[in-house]
Amino acid sequence: MAALILSVITVCRNAKTPLEATMENILSQDFAGFEYLVIDGASDDGTPEFLEKCGRKFNEKEIPFRFVSEPDRGIYDAMNKGTRLAAGEWLLFLNAGDLLSSAHILSMLFPVEADVQILYGDTICVYQGRRGLYPALPLDRLKEEMAFCHQSAFIKRELLLETPYDISYRICADHHFFLRMYLDGKVFAYHPEPIAIYEISGYSDEHPLRSHREQRRMQRELGVFHLSPARILRECTFYLKLGIKKIFGQRLIDRVRKSRLHA
Repeated sequence: MAALILSVITVCRNAKTPLEATMENILSQDFAGFEYLVIDGASDDGTPEFLEKCGRKFNEKEIPFRFVSEPDRGIYDAMNKGTRLAAGEWLLFLNAGDLLSSAHILSMLFPVEADVQILYGDTICVYQGRRGLYPALPLDRLKEEMAFCHQSAFIKRELLLETPYDISYRICADHHFFLRMYLDGKVFAYHPEPIAIYEISGYSDEHPLRSHREQRRMQRELGVFHLSPARILRECTFYLKLGIKKIFGQRLIDRVRKSRLHA
């Protein structure tokens, strides 16, 4: 068997059905030299029993497969746990329901140039049946927002062992990590095509105010918060959108998002 280059990690809780789709996608990869880990947060929907039965499929494909099912302190605590358990040089975190863009994408990307520490690309985003390409933004946008989806980012394991996700951030720990790595001068490399397919939903989508507050805390902590006319405008725009959503409800947000995506 080829050397273990990559660990693909899924953290989940009570997500058996979307997890099955992710696992089938992983099994379709034509890349040798990776393992698949599932870090389950003590699900009670049959996920642990399902995982017990999955070993045979992965053995047939000669893909090392491991899982744990136990309580954790949230998604980023589970991601840190996956980092510690992983054996690959590189890490990729896919949530339950996330998919890789093709069966060949890992073979296309690896091996990576020796000095690169974070490799990232574009993402295909799906919302209520519609999908569209979300290109990665310039890296300096990390000071204001996520420049790419974490599902489309490969991280050298040694970076996350040295600087684990800060679990005091319930929503923005991944953004905090990537911004810190950028400010520390770590070597990023961009692959100009989609890596992952990601369905827009989740905790940050349901809790925009908490996400916004965490971003401001992160900016202050890392020294990139500067009051300016552009900053004031962004703050006003955020609260205006929040007010519109409160008045008109989620239906308006759905219509706007869907209009941005192709059928």
